[in-house]
Amino acid sequence: MEVVAKNLTFTYSAKTKSLAFKALNGVSVRIAEGEFFGIIGKTGSGKSTFVQHINGLIKVQKGGGALFVGNHDLADKKCDYKSLRAKVGMMFQYPEHQLFAETVESDVAFAIKNFAPNTPTEEINARVKYAMELVGLDYNALKDKSPFDLSGGQKRRVAIAGVIVAKPEILVLDEPAAGLDPKGKREFLELLNKLHKDFVKTIIIVSHDMNLVSEYCTGAAVFSDGKILAVGAPKEIFSDKDLIEKSGLDLPLTAYLTAKLREKGVNADNDCTVDGFVDSVCRAFNIGGKEL
Repeated sequence: MEVVAKNLTFTYSAKTKSLAFKALNGVSVRIAEGEFFGIIGKTGSGKSTFVQHINGLIKVQKGGGALFVGNHDLADKKCDYKSLRAKVGMMFQYPEHQLFAETVESDVAFAIKNFAPNTPTEEINARVKYAMELVGLDYNALKDKSPFDLSGGQKRRVAIAGVIVAKPEILVLDEPAAGLDPKGKREFLELLNKLHKDFVKTIIIVSHDMNLVSEYCTGAAVFSDGKILAVGAPKEIFSDKDLIEKSGLDLPLTAYLTAKLREKGVNADNDCTVDGFVDSVCRAFNIGGKEL
């Protein structure tokens, strides 16, 4: 399933002139199936409003452009949102706040019971076990525990298990690493990377962390004042000095160091990932060559 927005526009409090605020203003973008795609920009740039359109949490307004997610036309009043949401999983900032059930197993099973209520109990149990183990949780040890008795990292894994148990084709995450310490953030992002490779076809992530975007995303869209300033690979975006200044973004560390080396006359061109940066520096300074 690909996501295609054409001139998507959305205004909050549209019926009240004094309160009206245009959060999206002619957004056009195509997110291909298989992408790990970043949505980036300053606070208030329209990022969260855009991604909440993708699974219909915010509806396309009349005359507000077009949005297609796979075969779903979200501008059509007859759009089957239940079918859409079974294919597009959504996880918000601090996803552990989405937990609500008495046991971990019940919490993870909720999406199946909601989207496919006729699923046999044996299949539900098997899918819950698979989803929990896929995110690194011990099914037998945790299934009967209250999710509120778990650690922060475990709660976040339970939340994502509760989304992927429905086998979505697209996973949308709004600042999913917020509040995690560096070790927890790294582990969680490695989990997302694993899910993208082995389970979920497309991941769309909203983030203020440019290091995250440069390391994991295959493409990104830069939002500013409800518009898209640029779409491209992280390397293209973070190499554009004027774009970075105009959008108010920070450079990821790899791009910042690459730019500083370039100022010193050292060509360390790379894809903005940590491994790519290290390899480029080694080549630039002939470190690790055959003569060594």
